[in-house]
Amino acid sequence: MFYGSSFIFNGIPSEFYNLQIGDIGGSGEYTSEGDSVSLITNKLFRRASPIFYGAEQTPVLSFPLSFYSEDEISAKDYSSISAWLFGQQNYKVLRICQPDMQEIYFNCFLNDPEVIRIGNIIKAFTVQVECDSPYGYREAKTYAYTYGAYYTSGTIEFYNESDSNFYSYPKVFTITANSYGGTVTITNTTDGNRALVISLSPNEVVTLDCDLQIMSSSSETYPLSNFNKNWLRFIRGLNALTVEGNIASMSITTKPIEVKIA
Repeated sequence: MFYGSSFIFNGIPSEFYNLQIGDIGGSGEYTSEGDSVSLITNKLFRRASPIFYGAEQTPVLSFPLSFYSEDEISAKDYSSISAWLFGQQNYKVLRICQPDMQEIYFNCFLNDPEVIRIGNIIKAFTVQVECDSPYGYREAKTYAYTYGAYYTSGTIEFYNESDSNFYSYPKVFTITANSYGGTVTITNTTDGNRALVISLSPNEVVTLDCDLQIMSSSSETYPLSNFNKNWLRFIRGLNALTVEGNIASMSITTKPIEVKIA
């Protein structure tokens, strides 16, 4: 799976503890899970095919990882390594240092650690990497758009880089009205002409977390009443958006971009 010899976990490079990635036992074999779906169905009596409600992505990505030291790992070193890698309370970032994975990271726990000794000397570890999704990630990106002082009617081509076939929802979507305000309509023609419609006051700034469905405004206490609740979302690949209304500027910040790992 990996040919890089170094890794970074929770911001600390493996060289700090003189560790490097390597197969233990030399078989070179591994298994991984992820990028599958579970079907949500309901079987009715005397109906040959079940009613299909949809699918959800599962299980999360999981794979083994082995690393070793060319030097003896003392009891003190083991204590430090164990505190760094194991028993965490939250997901931590793991990066594998190799050229084709420079932008990719995993949110994960390192579980089921096993210590390998040679002549009662600690030399290596094996762990099971348990991720928070079926994917690795690339960093989130922000796209900014600026418009004139009057009514805008135009098109944006937005390319969703995610490898997931499910919808991707921006983490931060900000719309700033110009000095006129009014109704703003953003239609994703690639997604069956699904339209986001929102009414803005002059110079109002509205921020939407389309992933968690949270909305805030610079001028309205309860801005949801001015919104049709069609949160911005993207299909995988190219999305064509038509933008209409009195908009001064707009920005889209994606979630971390999901990447399939072979």
